[in-house]
Amino acid sequence: MKLSALVEALQIDEEEVIITKNGRAAAVLVSPSEYESWQETRRVQSDAELMAEIQQGLDALKDQHVPLYTLEELFEEHPQDGR
Repeated sequence: MKLSALVEALQIDEEEVIITKNGRAAAVLVSPSEYESWQETRRVQSDAELMAEIQQGLDALKDQHVPLYTLEELFEEHPQDGR
């Protein structure tokens, strides 16, 4: 398959394409948006302080120490405070 066809396939479904050599994975071709997403994930994971905050939030949710809201509840209007 030609590279141009692989790039076109990425634009359609934004999945990664594994390129093989001699039957073994040799490289992965991804769309720019997928690549940016991976980079952002790596930045978040490499930030120890942010990861600790995320873990605190997950622990609080697991222990039910925080109220849970639906999207509708979060965005409903509250006339008394103007939201």
